[in-house]
Amino acid sequence: MRLKRSRMQEYKHRAAEAKRDKEGSSYTEYAAPIPFQAEMWAAGGKLQTEMYGIRLPNIRNLRIDGGYKELPGPSGKIRYRLDCGAEISVNDGICIYSDTEPDYKVVAIYPYRFLTLEVEKL
Repeated sequence: MRLKRSRMQEYKHRAAEAKRDKEGSSYTEYAAPIPFQAEMWAAGGKLQTEMYGIRLPNIRNLRIDGGYKELPGPSGKIRYRLDCGAEISVNDGICIYSDTEPDYKVVAIYPYRFLTLEVEKL
């Protein structure tokens, strides 16, 4: 099964990295953007309504085109390497309506036939 080409768009992934400043406060810094092709639709349905409740309007689903490989992370965090070279994990940034700064973050990753992401507006 393939994804319909007319629904495919290019989005950008930016890996999140936790940093600390001189005073000991933590903040998130994002890596350089890596483009990938995906199909996007708004969240809905009974299951997602029960999971996210009033946050549902801020949730989007992305179905990524191409193959992927599951990689174990250093702290037990699972990453998924796409054929385009991006490595996606939970809390990474996704640029959907912006080209520079991420406007969504990855909330959940489902390793189905196509890698499916649930992203939430920042």
